[in-house]
Amino acid sequence: MTSIAEVARRAGVSTATASRVLAASDYPVSAATRQRVLDAASALDYVPNALARGLLKRQVPVVGVIVHDITDPYFNEVVRGVEDAASAAGYLVITCSSDRDPAQENSYVRLLRSMRAAAVIFAGSGIDDAALNEELGRHLVGIRSNGSAVVHLSPHAFGVPEVGVDNVGAMVAMVAALVRLGHRRIGFLAGPARLYVARERLVGYRDALRAAQIGFDPALVVESGFDQRGGMTGVDALLEAAPDVTAVCCANDLLAIGALARLAERGIDVPGRLSVSGVDDVSIAAMTSPALTTVRIPLRELGQRAFAVAVAQMSGTAPPPVVLPTEVVLRASTGPPPELAMAGSDASRSVGAASASVSAEGAARAG
Repeated sequence: MTSIAEVARRAGVSTATASRVLAASDYPVSAATRQRVLDAASALDYVPNALARGLLKRQVPVVGVIVHDITDPYFNEVVRGVEDAASAAGYLVITCSSDRDPAQENSYVRLLRSMRAAAVIFAGSGIDDAALNEELGRHLVGIRSNGSAVVHLSPHAFGVPEVGVDNVGAMVAMVAALVRLGHRRIGFLAGPARLYVARERLVGYRDALRAAQIGFDPALVVESGFDQRGGMTGVDALLEAAPDVTAVCCANDLLAIGALARLAERGIDVPGRLSVSGVDDVSIAAMTSPALTTVRIPLRELGQRAFAVAVAQMSGTAPPPVVLPTEVVLRASTGPPPELAMAGSDASRSVGAASASVSAEGAARAG
């Protein structure tokens, strides 16, 4: 690999001058000298050593993004947003998939800290594990003390996310949409209780029932994984515990997609017998059969905003938390409960008006 000394010799300048030019330093160098150095670097195909430069500046131009599952389309979109912003600024993005294992997450954070990564972005929810969170907290203090950034996109043990959405409000809006369609027996696939985001969405479900004057029934809440398999096993458990349920509200889209798959296997009509909804609006949500009703979260924007906050932190500022808007998106997986669907055209017109109202409210929130 070509060295900076070789570039300097070809350009007829000192190594220090060549280094200043190629590092885009504001040290005064004549235009002619600068051009000679740039021409020499181009002719020799010189590539700066980013690691060495980063160590001199206490930071390496690397952004580590911690995700829970690299195959989850939710995280794909968020990481894409980070890459959109970070690559344009000259940073390398490394994606680390923890499989929702706090020990694995800490291992990644420890490694990113040791290599002096410029920023660590937590794309997924915090996990309630006191001992491991204590260790994680020490690493985050060390990362910040080095001038690097730490950004969370979801609730966690150390406070509110720097960039996020109102998870409680998103779930309130989704359940309210189902209530407007006429549902009163609404089940909830809650995901794992140790995830802070799952807890917030459960709070939203309960708040929405309370607002609609519907009593909370613990038999309608099922804890499960946060993936498609969790949706499949969760909807089985829900129907066994509450066979009269008319709608299934899921804490994320993958749960809802798993529920749709299992209901199709069981020959249960969606939405004729059972309505299904999710949260996130991942890329495949509109392509399920039937298309999934959900709450749209601006996933790519989350990633873009996360990098912007990281840059601000690296410059020594602490911008206030950013809460991005969400929007209820009604699709074919939801409709009126069976008793209303068979009640005739008056009920159908009422449901149609409710659907339009929900869509309008969602658009207003997004705007």
